[in-house]
Amino acid sequence: MNFLYEGICQLIESVYAVCGDYGIAIVLITVTIRLCMIPLNRKQRKSMKKQQMISVKAEEIKRQYKNNQVKMNAELEKLYREEGTGSMGCLILFLQLPVMIILYNGIRLSAAVNETTVLLPWIPSLMERDSTFILPAVTVMVQMFPQVLPYIGFFKSLNLQKMSVPMILVFLFSNSWFAVMLPAGLGLYYMVSGLVTAGEQIGGYIGELRGISTGGASF
Repeated sequence: MNFLYEGICQLIESVYAVCGDYGIAIVLITVTIRLCMIPLNRKQRKSMKKQQMISVKAEEIKRQYKNNQVKMNAELEKLYREEGTGSMGCLILFLQLPVMIILYNGIRLSAAVNETTVLLPWIPSLMERDSTFILPAVTVMVQMFPQVLPYIGFFKSLNLQKMSVPMILVFLFSNSWFAVMLPAGLGLYYMVSGLVTAGEQIGGYIGELRGISTGGASF
């Protein structure tokens, strides 16, 4: 894997040679890679949406035939056979993880962390943590935003899965700790990556709402 990390380091240096700023180089590379992964993300979202639909139908069958185990099993088997229960969503997620790990470690090992950036002028080096906690705070808000969407009226018709209060607190604490502990260079990557993900999710949800309003189906 070292040659992949070195490849990202060289890519950062190449982009830096053009733009003259390591922070901007990290942003450009992160956005480019995340945009290239959008088709995979869309397939994952479709797969998860289908699995959610199957789960709802399965629960209906269990309630309907709760007193007839044989009929219940037959109907569940029919449902899974007709709809499929593939693990495409998980497979796509596992395909994305190596890409993100390579990008993460490439930035971590790059000389970029020894420099500052005009994007974060209050931080003397991308290798240092943000002692003002501005970057971690923005990063956590970006990461949390998609979790708030199910509670916004505009998106309620999609019946998005809501996180419970304990889950939200755990998510908030873990992301806050992670964002605070990261050096600024990786924090910048983490924030930009979250922005792209949030933007993609919002775009997908808006597409679904348009599909609903026109009587179509769009995931």
